[in-house]
Amino acid sequence: MTSVFEKPSVLEPPASPAPVGRLVDQFELGLDAPICLTWELTYACNLSCVHCLSSSGRRDPNELSTQQCKSIIDELQRMQVFYVNIGGGEPTVRSDFWELVDYATDHQVGVKFSTNGVKIDKKVAARLAASDYVDVQISLDGA
Repeated sequence: MTSVFEKPSVLEPPASPAPVGRLVDQFELGLDAPICLTWELTYACNLSCVHCLSSSGRRDPNELSTQQCKSIIDELQRMQVFYVNIGGGEPTVRSDFWELVDYATDHQVGVKFSTNGVKIDKKVAARLAASDYVDVQISLDGA
């Protein structure tokens, strides 16, 4: 009989290991791609908050073009990235922002974005409410 004070050795493997399911295999081997990717789409912003740490307000002259952004989204789809978290700056100041959101969701890449909410009117709010793959985080810090 084993005493309650005796512990099995941690160096000894269990007598018969439990069967390992497919999901566990995936985690042991590591993921093939990130689940989520954060993308600072622009540094431009329509506010000038003194507390902002992202140097918002200035548009980078080397910002990616619409086509370059779509190529990245294509790669995210190929890698099976679940969603992209878009920030900046204020991503909604890009004239192609909604085009890129639609392109991503049409290519099975969900979108979450952070915004100051200034450019969200009733029409945009209705559009967001109807979307299955878009989450919005509205910052009240600059209000």
